[in-house]
Amino acid sequence: MSSEVFETPSQLLRGFEHSAKKRFGQHFLVDPKILGAIAAHADVGTGDHVLEIGPGCGTLTLTMLQRGAVVQAVEVDRDAIAFLRHALEPNWPLTIVEGDVLRQDLRQLLTNFGAAGAGEKPVRWKAVANLPYNVATEIFFRLMEVREHFDVMALMFQKEVALRLVARVGDNNYGALSLMCQLYCDAELVMRLPPGAFVPPPKVDSAVVRMRPLVETRIPDATLREQFVAVVKGAFGMRRKTMANALFSSLKIEKDATAAALEGIGLKANARAETLGFDEFLEVTAALHQR
Repeated sequence: MSSEVFETPSQLLRGFEHSAKKRFGQHFLVDPKILGAIAAHADVGTGDHVLEIGPGCGTLTLTMLQRGAVVQAVEVDRDAIAFLRHALEPNWPLTIVEGDVLRQDLRQLLTNFGAAGAGEKPVRWKAVANLPYNVATEIFFRLMEVREHFDVMALMFQKEVALRLVARVGDNNYGALSLMCQLYCDAELVMRLPPGAFVPPPKVDSAVVRMRPLVETRIPDATLREQFVAVVKGAFGMRRKTMANALFSSLKIEKDATAAALEGIGLKANARAETLGFDEFLEVTAALHQR
């Protein structure tokens, strides 16, 4: 590779010597305003430690480095890794971890990086990423498993997934993923991007969701939380059925028990999952647990 100095996203994209690999879902952002806005939504600044997933040719990586951040990037594409190690790593506080993020021990990766000495505070993290859409939901759940290490996340999803994450009861996109997101974090949709914002353009619209993880989750009791997750998944797994029928089919909970739990919080016995908000699902779960 040449000794070219890469100072802009456009230079990085031109210098990236292989075409985008569809199997990795690579679609690159080049517009400095868009890249800056994504970093700004996570309030990336001097001295921040940022975990980036799927940096690709490094346009978002460079943006965050230029804002003064220390970046640890996880990348599966060996060609992209070789390029980043040539183009950015020698001149910036960038560490590249080679491999599939879904196969990484994220807790170890986060705690071992710049491990605090005696009397020093552990590193706090931010996550900023243009996620590969085919595994974006799986990555979200992996990040939630180590949420206690993060102050904020700004993550790019396919627009439909982003809308499901932030939906509330009454929205068309409301479902199990919406409730799982509420369980683990506060989330809001902060950017929408058309296909034309990317090179090459994807076939779908995209959106950035900003998340502020909750260390304890909204259900601190582990047993109740596990049951809540099961009830939510069971109810929405057969969303065309009533709650009572869906939970009987999926979890073998007696229909009368579910009906009684619903009526106990002022809902109809034949209520469907999409009519219950987070607190109502929690009350129903608690009532069923007490039985």
